[in-house]
Amino acid sequence: MKKTLMLLAALTFTAAGTSFAQTAPAATTKVKMHGGKGGHGPKDPAKMADHKAAKMAKELGLTADQEAKVEQLMLARQQETQALKTKYAADKTAGRAEMKASHEKYQAQLKAILTPEQYAKFDQMKAEHRGHGGKGQGQGGKMKMKAKA
Repeated sequence: MKKTLMLLAALTFTAAGTSFAQTAPAATTKVKMHGGKGGHGPKDPAKMADHKAAKMAKELGLTADQEAKVEQLMLARQQETQALKTKYAADKTAGRAEMKASHEKYQAQLKAILTPEQYAKFDQMKAEHRGHGGKGQGQGGKMKMKAKA
């Protein structure tokens, strides 16, 4: 009888110990920004605009006045883009033309703020960022498959 009780007690302690070992740590929730990439917390449009303007100022050598104008432009663009995404959340193809027109409007305004040299460098940076590396449209980033002989 004592052996049975001792065995039962040992099994109870073993089962209790393993159940405590398997408890998961407290779950932390991460809010992902832009479609699952990264894992950064959400940023408000003003912080994003400030970050982008500072990055452009550093890479393009903007003046303080240009940087302030770019920051205002980026903030307006962030807010308009967010409004369009909300408006066309159900049907993204319906908002594509309006989104493209918005993009072109902001590109024209940015071109007016930057010098021609700065804008050319900005265009080059955009192309490299997209993976084109300064190549023609459709050639960057994608590997071509060789036909099997």
